[in-house]
Amino acid sequence: MTYRYVSSLGEDKRISEIVFAGSHDASITSGSSNAQTQSLDIAMQAKAGVRLFDLRIAAKRHSDGSASLVGYHGSTFSDKTKTLTSKISGQTHSLETSKRIMGEYGLKLSDMLRDARRFVETTGEFLIFKFDKCSNYKLIAEYCINILEDNIFKASDGQEFAKLQLSDLSKKVVCVFNDKALAEASPYTHRDGILGFRSLRGEKNSVGQYDANYTGLQYYGKGGTKAWKIWKSNEKKIQENESTQRKMLLAMARQADDWAGDVLGMMYWTSTGSVTSIADRNKEMWGTTGVRRMHELWYEGLEASISTQMERDRIRALEFGGVRRVKAYFPNIIMIDFADAGKCESIIELNTVVDYRLAKAYDKYVSGKPNRSFF
Repeated sequence: MTYRYVSSLGEDKRISEIVFAGSHDASITSGSSNAQTQSLDIAMQAKAGVRLFDLRIAAKRHSDGSASLVGYHGSTFSDKTKTLTSKISGQTHSLETSKRIMGEYGLKLSDMLRDARRFVETTGEFLIFKFDKCSNYKLIAEYCINILEDNIFKASDGQEFAKLQLSDLSKKVVCVFNDKALAEASPYTHRDGILGFRSLRGEKNSVGQYDANYTGLQYYGKGGTKAWKIWKSNEKKIQENESTQRKMLLAMARQADDWAGDVLGMMYWTSTGSVTSIADRNKEMWGTTGVRRMHELWYEGLEASISTQMERDRIRALEFGGVRRVKAYFPNIIMIDFADAGKCESIIELNTVVDYRLAKAYDKYVSGKPNRSFF
């Protein structure tokens, strides 16, 4: 059964006020145990509850000289530039192509986009495709625009992503490109459906400045393990990720700015490695103890942000269904490997928790000191 965020949480809910699953290296559904990160295709991941897909795309060269845009995990070796005409857009491009890879190739981009379009059309839901560490960004943009057609989300000038309501996103696929690569996708812009994304995480977990006029996704977060540390056991890898995620969550949660609650939090419950099985580590992370630790970590970030906001003399508040809530930062997107319905359900249930805690915090705030106010 497909969980429907739009109808279950309410069309007036903002994207920055909900919690959902993100698929880490979403296209790698087969291959070696130290590279494969998923077992379901895009359609089945979406049905399970995933709403953001982390995609790295490269042009894989075939023996007949043709090439396909496919996902990848690892390092590709771009060793030939080919002039090819796209079957999707009809445009001719000079492509960086690769044949060799240290890692694995994944699903075809065209298939993933068609799966996404069918899903949003039939369910009324939304999906986000996040493109990073790609080559041939302009052709990727053409694939998105031509395949998704009316189901690609097109943003207005200065439209603030965090304040988009689920009704704005219904039946849409949002395509976000690394902000540094947007120039490579020119002449396509947010008006065509090619938005940017930028991470606000800086060196030593510093927090960058949120820009309300930026047309795209602004988030805070990063994966918590280093693939080259091959000597670490599975348990040590999991502990490394948990420690790194906690430091980032608390750094962002301590931001007392008005805009803190507009930043989408991204928490990774994954553990990358270059030698041992990702699936084996993943099973440990999603056992009973692992799920409890994930919930506790998420909750710790939420509570720290609520505490920061409650110390202020003036806070921001939002109202849904006649109930007012404190506006605070929390992890909106939990990135996972081997996405399935069980993992997504354990993430989806956090929507009830966040609504309850933010509403209780609001009640406590307004019943406190008389000089306190909200807006």
